[in-house]
Amino acid sequence: MVGNNRESEAQKVDATLLRHLASLVGVQLDAERARALAAQAIPHLAMLRELDRVAVPTIEPAAEFRLDGWTRSIDG
Repeated sequence: MVGNNRESEAQKVDATLLRHLASLVGVQLDAERARALAAQAIPHLAMLRELDRVAVPTIEPAAEFRLDGWTRSIDG
């Protein structure tokens, strides 16, 4: 879990925050694009918070993530 105060986290996501985060990785966002991205990010972050609510910390996820192509682990 990211934190305990979920409501305040959702309210902190705005265009200014996204512009600052983008600049940290060398991406320049203008104000209009940052506002558009903030509007898209808020519902996605809300969905991620819902996953935190249903997650069972003692059980590993069923998904398997690999960076070396689209092979299954049984393929070798």
